[in-house]
Amino acid sequence: MEREEIKNRIEGLTGNIGFYYENLVTGEVISYDGHEAYRAASVIKLPIFMYVMKLVSEGKLSLTEELIVHDEDKCRGCGALKSFDGNVKITMEGLCNLMITISDNTATNMVIERVGLEILKAGFRDMGLEQAVIARKLCDMEAASKGLQNYVCPAEIGMLLKQVYDRTFASAAISERIERTLLEQQVRHKIPGYIGMDKKIANKTGEEDGTTNDAAIVFAKKPFILVICANKTDVPETERFIRQVALDLYKENGGDWDAK
Repeated sequence: MEREEIKNRIEGLTGNIGFYYENLVTGEVISYDGHEAYRAASVIKLPIFMYVMKLVSEGKLSLTEELIVHDEDKCRGCGALKSFDGNVKITMEGLCNLMITISDNTATNMVIERVGLEILKAGFRDMGLEQAVIARKLCDMEAASKGLQNYVCPAEIGMLLKQVYDRTFASAAISERIERTLLEQQVRHKIPGYIGMDKKIANKTGEEDGTTNDAAIVFAKKPFILVICANKTDVPETERFIRQVALDLYKENGGDWDAK
């Protein structure tokens, strides 16, 4: 696919669009405003999860630690924990799995509360994130009304995903664990949408009013990273673009990944 065609498609979309592609075999990078900051929506959960796993690798946090989710902890939006009556006992591992695989907002806030917002902010910097910002919990409308928002940068998210793929984030075992959790993702209507729900794609999405994001390691024969963030956009139109450009790049890179 001609690179100019991608640029033209992006320019035809509404809003602020950040596009980052990196071929993990050839090293080719395509970036259109990919180094800018964009409203994160639930993609913020990826660097949160990765920093938690870094703390686990350093012995500063345990995935077996149990926490109690109280009724006042439960928040709106995506997730399963809000549907349970009364207190729910769950491990840190369970919270992380829910945060990533079904984008559970309550689980995410529990993780943020346990680790600490200021520690996460410092952790983002420690992971090499400069544009990405975690400023508040999810569903915190009071903080949002004060202008506090979470942001991610497509190129920085791509950098983290490349470390996962290369098995260089924290340790090989931790990198593999992160990838395995992303592969269990249930929200797969964007980058995997036209490629096929059964294909090997490790992704994390994000969406809210006027925002749609997705970030993935796509295991074509030549694996690649694709991160697309769109703010103030026409969500259905942009998601059709995400699905189509992902499929086009997948075919360009040889189609189905061969585990052998």
